[in-house]
Amino acid sequence: MRSLTIVAVIALGCASCAAPQPLAFPPLPGAPDDWHAFSTASIPGSECPLIEGVYLEPPSVHRQGAKRKYLTKNDHWLFIGPIPFFRATEEHLAAGELDVPKHGFVVRQPDASTFDFFLYNYQATAISKSHFRADEGDFECHRGYIEFPTLVSYATTEGGSTNFQVRNVLFVDETGALVIQSTRGPYRGSQSQMAREVSYEFFRYPRSDEQDK
Repeated sequence: MRSLTIVAVIALGCASCAAPQPLAFPPLPGAPDDWHAFSTASIPGSECPLIEGVYLEPPSVHRQGAKRKYLTKNDHWLFIGPIPFFRATEEHLAAGELDVPKHGFVVRQPDASTFDFFLYNYQATAISKSHFRADEGDFECHRGYIEFPTLVSYATTEGGSTNFQVRNVLFVDETGALVIQSTRGPYRGSQSQMAREVSYEFFRYPRSDEQDK
């Protein structure tokens, strides 16, 4: 019995030793060279940027780092793809109940602790309201940007393995456009692996009154 216990302890110890350590992301990148710089302005009394506005056009997209990903031609997906709506509390409203454009989205931000995204569903039959709350852990504000909880996947299955993490951040640039910045890299491994594999995506959505800037 004692020998079995020793074997079990050794096995557990080896398993913990075999797992590579979690990796830290590099610092947040600045705006791409040919884009407007990010603003550090925030809602008075907070660290949150003011993201409220109406956004009508698909975003400008910039990718750098590891392999470029396929860029979908579906404008609806470009509106919703990089935003982690699964973090929010979702509600469905009748079509036409609010003044929401059928091609685009609206953000309402009553204060620094909450904000709502409104957009029509894919069939344009109803309006989806996604309610984000800081006190529910949906996001945090840090000196002029909003950060969502990091998405992590590290597992081994019969079909293969996953080892990645994704950090999504909201900025506002100097023109008032909303910028979603997404960083993706390995979750466990070595920092040299992170440096090789990390990739950055930027999605810039001009406010409806900022189209010509």
